Amino acid sequence: MKNSIPEVIEAITPLFLATIGALIGVVVLIQPEINDTRATAGLGLAGTAIAGAAGLARTSRSEQDFSVKQQDGNLKVETPATSVSDKH
Repeated sequence: MKNSIPEVIEAITPLFLATIGALIGVVVLIQPEINDTRATAGLGLAGTAIAGAAGLARTSRSEQDFSVKQQDGNLKVETPATSVSDKH
């Protein structure tokens, strides 16, 4: 159970940030006496929280965009697209 606590926190953090962003957005929209400047700032803050949540949400840590290896004095670059096409 000790090993799963960091993973649970990592999974819940984006949900928490998205919820906070949604709550801020709803509160800004339902406020009867709010000026344009405060509405813009509130919706900007809500959007930032939701974008932060989207940035933290990822599928796995082990995904790599590319790898570079030296082979016979030449550099060999592998990307997910080239490694998939090489296997077929």
